[in-house]
Amino acid sequence: MAAIVGIDARVDYSTNITTPSWTPFTERNEFSINIAVDVAEHRAFVSSISAAWVQKARTWMSWSGSLAGYYDDADDSIFDTMVAGAIILLRFYDTRAVLTKYWEGQALLTSVDHGTTTDDFSTLSVDFEGNGSLSRVSP
Repeated sequence: MAAIVGIDARVDYSTNITTPSWTPFTERNEFSINIAVDVAEHRAFVSSISAAWVQKARTWMSWSGSLAGYYDDADDSIFDTMVAGAIILLRFYDTRAVLTKYWEGQALLTSVDHGTTTDDFSTLSVDFEGNGSLSRVSP
Protein backbone atom coordinates (compact mmCIF):
# COMPACT_ATOMS: atom_id res chain seq x y z
CA MET A 1 0.00 0.00 0.00
CA ALA A 2 1.37 3.39 -0.98
CA ALA A 3 1.15 6.37 1.33
CA ILE A 4 -0.84 9.27 -0.09
CA VAL A 5 0.18 12.84 0.60
CA GLY A 6 -2.96 14.95 0.59
CA ILE A 7 -1.47 18.13 -0.83
CA ASP A 8 -2.89 17.42 -4.28
CA ALA A 9 -6.38 16.23 -3.30
CA ARG A 10 -9.25 17.31 -5.54
CA VAL A 11 -12.99 17.79 -5.09
CA ASP A 12 -15.32 18.17 -8.08
CA TYR A 13 -19.02 18.97 -8.09
CA SER A 14 -21.94 18.97 -10.48
CA THR A 15 -25.25 20.75 -10.00
CA ASN A 16 -26.78 18.48 -12.66
CA ILE A 17 -27.22 15.07 -11.04
CA THR A 18 -28.73 13.24 -14.03
CA THR A 19 -26.12 14.37 -16.58
CA PRO A 20 -23.07 15.47 -14.54
CA SER A 21 -20.85 18.26 -15.78
CA TRP A 22 -17.88 18.28 -13.40
CA THR A 23 -16.31 21.48 -12.06
CA PRO A 24 -13.48 21.47 -9.52
CA PHE A 25 -13.96 23.43 -6.31
CA THR A 26 -11.03 25.79 -6.62
CA GLU A 27 -8.48 26.05 -3.83
CA ARG A 28 -9.96 23.04 -1.94
CA ASN A 29 -6.93 21.22 -0.64
CA GLU A 30 -8.46 19.31 2.29
CA PHE A 31 -11.50 17.11 2.70
CA SER A 32 -12.84 14.56 5.14
CA ILE A 33 -15.65 12.05 4.74
CA ASN A 34 -17.38 10.44 7.69
CA ILE A 35 -19.53 7.33 7.27
CA ALA A 36 -21.80 6.43 10.19
CA VAL A 37 -23.97 3.42 10.97
CA ASP A 38 -26.98 3.48 13.29
CA VAL A 39 -27.28 0.51 15.62
CA ALA A 40 -30.53 -0.99 16.90
CA GLU A 41 -30.61 -2.97 20.15
CA HIS A 42 -32.77 -5.98 20.91
CA ARG A 43 -33.32 -6.67 24.62
CA ALA A 44 -35.28 -9.84 25.17
CA PHE A 45 -37.02 -10.53 28.47
CA VAL A 46 -35.04 -13.10 30.44
CA SER A 47 -35.58 -14.99 33.69
CA SER A 48 -32.07 -14.32 35.01
CA ILE A 49 -29.78 -11.26 34.85
CA SER A 50 -26.90 -13.57 33.93
CA ALA A 51 -28.72 -14.28 30.64
CA ALA A 52 -29.36 -10.57 29.92
CA TRP A 53 -27.31 -9.96 26.82
CA VAL A 54 -28.09 -7.26 24.27
CA GLN A 55 -28.21 -8.20 20.59
CA LYS A 56 -27.30 -5.49 18.10
CA ALA A 57 -27.90 -5.01 14.41
CA ARG A 58 -26.82 -2.45 11.88
CA THR A 59 -29.63 -0.27 10.55
CA TRP A 60 -29.33 2.98 8.59
CA MET A 61 -26.11 4.39 7.17
CA SER A 62 -25.32 8.06 6.59
CA TRP A 63 -22.36 10.14 5.54
CA SER A 64 -21.16 13.68 5.95
CA GLY A 65 -17.95 15.61 5.70
CA SER A 66 -16.13 18.84 5.16
CA LEU A 67 -13.97 20.67 2.63
CA ALA A 68 -11.33 23.22 3.49
CA GLY A 69 -8.86 25.35 1.63
CA TYR A 70 -7.94 28.83 0.61
CA TYR A 71 -10.54 31.42 -0.28
CA ASP A 72 -10.66 32.41 -3.95
CA ASP A 73 -12.46 35.73 -4.37
CA ALA A 74 -12.96 35.04 -8.09
CA ASP A 75 -15.08 31.94 -7.44
CA ASP A 76 -18.31 32.14 -5.39
CA SER A 77 -19.65 28.75 -6.56
CA ILE A 78 -19.61 27.28 -3.05
CA PHE A 79 -21.62 30.15 -1.58
CA ASP A 80 -24.01 30.23 -4.55
CA THR A 81 -24.56 26.46 -4.34
CA MET A 82 -25.33 26.58 -0.63
CA VAL A 83 -27.74 29.52 -0.94
CA ALA A 84 -29.59 27.72 -3.75
CA GLY A 85 -30.15 24.77 -1.38
CA ALA A 86 -29.84 22.28 -4.20
CA ILE A 87 -28.60 18.73 -3.85
CA ILE A 88 -25.31 18.47 -5.74
CA LEU A 89 -23.11 15.60 -6.83
CA LEU A 90 -19.62 15.47 -5.26
CA ARG A 91 -16.48 13.56 -6.23
CA PHE A 92 -13.50 13.28 -3.89
CA TYR A 93 -10.08 12.31 -5.26
CA ASP A 94 -7.28 11.47 -2.83
CA THR A 95 -4.75 12.64 -5.41
CA ARG A 96 -4.89 14.41 -8.77
CA ALA A 97 -2.44 11.80 -10.08
CA VAL A 98 -5.14 9.08 -10.03
CA LEU A 99 -8.47 10.33 -11.39
CA THR A 100 -9.93 6.83 -11.75
CA LYS A 101 -10.31 6.20 -7.99
CA TYR A 102 -12.68 8.42 -6.01
CA TRP A 103 -15.67 8.69 -3.67
CA GLU A 104 -18.95 9.92 -5.18
CA GLY A 105 -22.32 10.86 -3.76
CA GLN A 106 -25.09 13.43 -3.61
CA ALA A 107 -24.89 16.02 -0.85
CA LEU A 108 -26.39 19.18 0.56
CA LEU A 109 -23.98 21.94 1.62
CA THR A 110 -24.89 22.88 5.20
CA SER A 111 -22.28 25.37 6.38
CA VAL A 112 -19.76 27.80 4.89
CA ASP A 113 -17.10 29.32 7.14
CA HIS A 114 -14.88 32.08 5.75
CA GLY A 115 -11.98 33.21 7.90
CA THR A 116 -9.11 35.63 7.58
CA THR A 117 -6.18 35.96 9.95
CA THR A 118 -3.16 38.23 9.93
CA ASP A 119 -0.80 35.23 9.77
CA ASP A 120 -2.01 33.39 6.69
CA PHE A 121 -4.24 33.46 3.63
CA SER A 122 -8.02 33.67 3.88
CA THR A 123 -9.67 30.27 4.22
CA LEU A 124 -13.02 28.79 3.32
CA SER A 125 -14.45 25.69 5.01
CA VAL A 126 -17.61 23.88 3.97
CA ASP A 127 -19.65 21.20 5.76
CA PHE A 128 -22.05 18.91 3.93
CA GLU A 129 -24.51 16.10 4.59
CA GLY A 130 -24.83 13.15 2.23
CA ASN A 131 -28.14 12.46 0.50
CA GLY A 132 -28.35 8.75 -0.22
CA SER A 133 -25.44 6.41 -0.73
CA LEU A 134 -21.74 7.14 -1.00
CA SER A 135 -19.92 5.05 -3.60
CA ARG A 136 -16.26 4.13 -3.90
CA VAL A 137 -15.21 3.99 -7.55
CA SER A 138 -11.99 2.12 -8.18
CA PRO A 139 -10.36 0.82 -11.36
